[in-house]
Amino acid sequence: MNIRRTSVVAGTGLAALAGIAAVLSSAGLLVADDAGKAGSSVLSLYGVATVVHTGADGAVLGTQQVHNLLLDEGEDFILQQVFRDGASVADSTQIGAICLSADDTLPVEGLTADTFNTNHDADYTQQGGAGLGPGDTVECLTDDSVSQSSQVATVGPLTFTSNSTSGSSNWIPGETVAIIGVCQSSSTAAAVASCDDPLFAAVDINDVTLQEAETLTVTYTFDMSSDGT
Repeated sequence: MNIRRTSVVAGTGLAALAGIAAVLSSAGLLVADDAGKAGSSVLSLYGVATVVHTGADGAVLGTQQVHNLLLDEGEDFILQQVFRDGASVADSTQIGAICLSADDTLPVEGLTADTFNTNHDADYTQQGGAGLGPGDTVECLTDDSVSQSSQVATVGPLTFTSNSTSGSSNWIPGETVAIIGVCQSSSTAAAVASCDDPLFAAVDINDVTLQEAETLTVTYTFDMSSDGT
């Protein structure tokens, strides 16, 4: 069993809060420069995806645990949800979908849902994903009941299945998953074909090629707990 752990931190946009000189460690921690003083705290802010690749026989072929890149859209979404700025975010706009992408381009903070979908569609077709008709595959699954506990949100686990049967596949056998997107959820635990805005985070995983009847189970955890003193 192959296990991968990387330390791509959650993004630096939130570190620019006024009055705080923050340092991003390789573990994804934001540490205030007055940490250790009375009333201060160390804020842990990061997202991580746990990915389990399972064979048709149920045997685990590989596991990865990879830190995300928190995107500009994700950072803006958090700020808009928290602070009154005259443009409130609808209650129905919430994060809860996980999407697979064949795009092998390293994600950048400015990546948007539209670009994520466009890049995926181009690479997916290039790999041969056009072999099935439109709507025959759904590369995004939704968790309509994201758990929250102790300032930690967990999306999933959500399991994607690769098969060649029209109308029931999450992925075309023989194609490679390169990036995982965390996006706006549907109102129900629906399977959809594309990532809806906002694209909250992206996870650059070690490429996984799914064969017939193999699965990829993804769990996304976003931790913003703090160690208060």
